[in-house]
Amino acid sequence: MSSPLKGLVSMQDFIRLKSSLPVAFKPGASVRGYFGVGLFLLTALIVQQSTGWRWTLLTELQGTKTYKLATGLGLLACVLYQWRFSVTRAQGGQHNFETMMGRHKLFGTLLPLVFFFHSQTLGYGYQQIFSLTLLLIFLTGLFNLQIVTIYKPWYRPVWISAHVGLSMALLLLMTYHVYINYAFK
Repeated sequence: MSSPLKGLVSMQDFIRLKSSLPVAFKPGASVRGYFGVGLFLLTALIVQQSTGWRWTLLTELQGTKTYKLATGLGLLACVLYQWRFSVTRAQGGQHNFETMMGRHKLFGTLLPLVFFFHSQTLGYGYQQIFSLTLLLIFLTGLFNLQIVTIYKPWYRPVWISAHVGLSMALLLLMTYHVYINYAFK
């Protein structure tokens, strides 16, 4: 195949790929499934926080240092795993995109549950800011581009900036939280 013809084929492949992206991100049953589970977990967390209900056994477990450390490491691992998707995409890796996106959504959907097992309260001061940042990241992920169909050119960059920016802030708050909890003990 000659060079100009090869370039034309590559350009046609690019145009075909570009035109198929909206179809690939079209809302489907699995997207709505993640949304439904996430909305249920968020609603349960809001009801639990507003009524002050506490699971007695979990409260006792959360009082032990070992449990706090284990669930804190679990929450940290969950957040760092979420960053794996973003870093891989930023490096240009597109292999297994659907699998990685599915796992990103699954871990993100279960984030309120992981948070609940670590702490049944939002905390006070910086811990409350930390908790609310985590929930805002969850909300921006829940109401993603597949669920909220806003076809304005400004929406995608704003959404990505909010989701990733809050995630960066969360890493800083997590680092501060670990420092405060273990530097003075």
